[in-house]
Amino acid sequence: MLSGIKSGSLSGLPVICAKTGKKMGVIVDIVFKPGRKKIEGIVISGYGLVERKRYIPLEQIRTIGKHAVIVELPQSPSESKSPGFFNRARGIYGNHIVGYQLVRGDGQELGQISDIILNPNDGSVEGYEVSKGIIEDIIEGRSILPYDALNSVSNDAVIVSIEQTDQLQPYNKGIKGMLEAERN
Repeated sequence: MLSGIKSGSLSGLPVICAKTGKKMGVIVDIVFKPGRKKIEGIVISGYGLVERKRYIPLEQIRTIGKHAVIVELPQSPSESKSPGFFNRARGIYGNHIVGYQLVRGDGQELGQISDIILNPNDGSVEGYEVSKGIIEDIIEGRSILPYDALNSVSNDAVIVSIEQTDQLQPYNKGIKGMLEAERN
């Protein structure tokens, strides 16, 4: 079983500057490029009269915790990796991948991606949470597919190999699993 955290659970977490101790804003999304093993960074929404979204690259993230994210800020604004206003060209939103169809190489639909599982220690993508639909999720539970950077990603679907589908792991039991556990 994968031990990471869901990217959806990061949404709304406060982002705190390690050097000043001040809250910079809250996470609104991750920046993720399919085909890479790690996220690119995070997008935060700052406070003020006008809401501003800022991009913080992964290299500036010190800690991703359960209750907050601690980030470093560069010493000078001239540093090339400095945080700035979010530019969609850096990657795509993690929330954009959520909802993509997960399709096996032979065309069989496996479900939809309902979340992205991240390793909080290094920002690597561990896998996708897969949903087969509300009713199926309640009865059977969801599953996790370990991430493979070689998967093909289109505008609407993620295509995985037939061999990779053998790695689907149950994530939660659903009602059926809970009833079976009670019987034992």
